[in-house]
Amino acid sequence: MNRMLSDKFEKDLQDGLLKTLLECVKKDHTLMLAIRKDYVNVYYRGGNILKLKANGGKYEASFDEGYARGQSLNLPDSSMCVASETDIRRWVESFPVRKQIMDFWFIDNPQKEREFQQLVVRENNVNETDYFIADIELALPSARFDMLAFKWTSTERKVDKVGLALIEMKHGDGALTGPSGILAHLTQLDKFLSNSESRESLRDMATQQINQLNRLGLISHTKPHGRNFGVVNNRLEVVFLFANHNPRSSILLRELSSPDFSALVAKMKDYCDVRFFTPNSAGYGIYKECTVDYDSYVKFLGKFEESR
Repeated sequence: MNRMLSDKFEKDLQDGLLKTLLECVKKDHTLMLAIRKDYVNVYYRGGNILKLKANGGKYEASFDEGYARGQSLNLPDSSMCVASETDIRRWVESFPVRKQIMDFWFIDNPQKEREFQQLVVRENNVNETDYFIADIELALPSARFDMLAFKWTSTERKVDKVGLALIEMKHGDGALTGPSGILAHLTQLDKFLSNSESRESLRDMATQQINQLNRLGLISHTKPHGRNFGVVNNRLEVVFLFANHNPRSSILLRELSSPDFSALVAKMKDYCDVRFFTPNSAGYGIYKECTVDYDSYVKFLGKFEESR
């Protein structure tokens, strides 16, 4: 399981021909740089504003031109081949126009779940909560995760050991059922996480990723020098985050209370903790006190059911 950049790619971002891109991402909190195998995705509102892939000694840049289809706005003339700092600077300078193109496309093609995912990233990575979101849209051979996070509470910042969490976000009650609903997703997670080799491979990949992100200065929780992070070899967390659930609806409680869902949570206790986000105020900042176990969350939802 490899989602790492080469040493050359990393150095080019730090202080080479790609440094303008990294500086931009650090300053613009509406952007997120995600590491892949020998390429990066730069996300805006959950969409990919730039894919940059290593290609020999140069880089291949791309933008999904489908965002501009049917619009009167013209795509900026940015070189697909990035071979110099001037090339990447022109891409960075084109971001405002590309953002507007994407904004217009999202009006008619809303992608609320992916957009809210990036809001979760921004809330936690900028404000230094107990979870740092390292990756989104993490696709693995037998499973897909919305977010990969490192659990690193304020009381543990002096040590280089972090926990690992997989966060699944569902936006609106319409996303709770069906082939992409919460039961289907937990079933997929169980299939992946029940394999000890898969869990170990995920930990190894995550360890490499957090150290590369830190060397790039993308972890605001700490200084990038003199740290060597490791993922503690204990239980993983699977955290469900439900955005804009209508408390007058019984659909979430019904899905969570089903025998299949409760049996799956009980089975997964052998190798991970299934938890649920319950914010104590507005916002998506995730602190350890804001996640509860399955029984507590079902009881919490039951109070709304009783009040109706």
